Amino acid sequence: MPQEQRRIHVTGKGRVTKSPDFVVLSLTLSACNAEYADAVKVAAQQIEMLRESLVEAGFNADDLKTANFSVEAKYEREEFRDGSSKRFREILAGFDCRHDLTLSFDFDAKKIDAALFAVTNCLSQPKISVAFTVKDTSTLYDKVLKSAAKDAQRKAKILCAASGVTLGKLVEIIYAPEENFVPREIVAGACDNASFNFRPEDLIVSDTAEFFWEIE
Repeated sequence: MPQEQRRIHVTGKGRVTKSPDFVVLSLTLSACNAEYADAVKVAAQQIEMLRESLVEAGFNADDLKTANFSVEAKYEREEFRDGSSKRFREILAGFDCRHDLTLSFDFDAKKIDAALFAVTNCLSQPKISVAFTVKDTSTLYDKVLKSAAKDAQRKAKILCAASGVTLGKLVEIIYAPEENFVPREIVAGACDNASFNFRPEDLIVSDTAEFFWEIE
């Protein structure tokens, strides 16, 4: 009967920090009206005013991108009498037109100030949040995985040395992406000409992988 293969199983943890180099403004416009066509028309006007404000601030018109567009019917409960009984029914109250947009650019304090001033003072009055992130996430994740592999090998060597055995060849790797990268996000309100002077924290990206070596 063949001897059972002896193996060591180690979890490697990778962790990388990086200063944000990319900014994503998430903007939401909402237009409500009793008539569908009017709700859509108002929404189009809101977007045009927002785009004009950004162009005046030095951005290109096509820098403003649509992430989502929806029109939802809104209903209200109406009370009525059915003989001696009180009943309720839903009636169409109007339409809510929602437009989610993004404005993305390389991290630059002056551009952030210009964008926020243009957006928060626009008559469209969009809701806005600012996310600080990394432009090249693939390279960042490559570094995380290399870090995880080095961490696992370091742990395996220490454990084998402490146990009086020799680390053999690597026989298996199991990896399931955690996808836990989260941009730093803030919410901005109306502003004047003052600078926001943002200093975002470093972003932290981590991931794990399972490594199996033979031991001798």
